[in-house]
Amino acid sequence: MRLDFKSPKRGYIVDLEQDLFGAFILRRHWYGLTNRRGGVKQQVFMNEADALIEVRRIMRTREKHGYRQQ
Repeated sequence: MRLDFKSPKRGYIVDLEQDLFGAFILRRHWYGLTNRRGGVKQQVFMNEADALIEVRRIMRTREKHGYRQQ
């Protein structure tokens, strides 16, 4: 699953994948549209339900901060 969010000056990508061992890897990547600032964060979840709860929390937070899903 991949979700892209954009605001007028920033972008945010949420990527959820399952690895070969069955764990769910949640990667977040944020970046500036007008500059080179940005970063990455990675979390590991052992079950899909917990990972999806975190994805929903991220979506709510991004929307509160003015991002729109692409």
